[in-house]
Amino acid sequence: MRYLSFLFVTFIALLLLSCKLDKSGQFAANGPKILWDDSMIKLLPSDLDTTIIVFDANNKPLKFREYIKPVFDNVAVIYTEDGKWRLQRFTKTGLDSLNKDDLAPGRSNRFIAFKHPDTSNNVKDKLRKIANTLSMADYILVVKSTRKMYVKRKGVDVLKFNINLGGRPLGNKEFEGDRKTPEGIYHLDMKFERVDKFYKSFFISYPNASDKQRAMKKGLKPGSNVLIHGTSPERLYSKDWTNGCIALKNDEMDSLFNYVMDGTLIEIRK
Repeated sequence: MRYLSFLFVTFIALLLLSCKLDKSGQFAANGPKILWDDSMIKLLPSDLDTTIIVFDANNKPLKFREYIKPVFDNVAVIYTEDGKWRLQRFTKTGLDSLNKDDLAPGRSNRFIAFKHPDTSNNVKDKLRKIANTLSMADYILVVKSTRKMYVKRKGVDVLKFNINLGGRPLGNKEFEGDRKTPEGIYHLDMKFERVDKFYKSFFISYPNASDKQRAMKKGLKPGSNVLIHGTSPERLYSKDWTNGCIALKNDEMDSLFNYVMDGTLIEIRK
């Protein structure tokens, strides 16, 4: 009996040991899936913004301690929509809802998160990823008349760029092929690295419902595939050379990728 008790105690001790953190914040490789524990608060990166409010599918505001657990446990992901931070849970209902809306903000990122959730076993790495997400910009302002782009977070400029527009930059976009950059409020989606000379891109959610209606009244197609993209070498010193897209220099596209995520609100003014 004593021998069995000794084996049982030894087994429990080994099991607990496998669940402990090492100095790097790593659980033992053969340990269980890491789940959020409030004691991990002490491991939060110093720059993690815990003041951000995240809204769930029912528009209920969630404080940090309410959304950190599902995000850390890989059963939800944070994204931006209409200037708000939102929580997407990895449920069939959530996926069905996402499937119904082809233009949902951050749609591609959310699908990737559904299909390939973070499986890291490193607490500090997981918290660093969450901190990076919450440090992203929440709003982009483009002023066509001054050829400026302002990337903002909580109302403060974090990046400022000179831009190039379409070959006919004055006025709102009206129809396919008019080489005008649209004006209005949209969101960015599906950032991707390209295999052509334009380097990297963000899609802009043009056309929206009002854009389509305006074009339809005139019997025209509103056009599509309006992007923020890089600059080919031969266009480096050209002005307003795109077909209606917004062009940045390639190193500026790198910065934009680092500060902006899918779903971010973009306002384009005259």
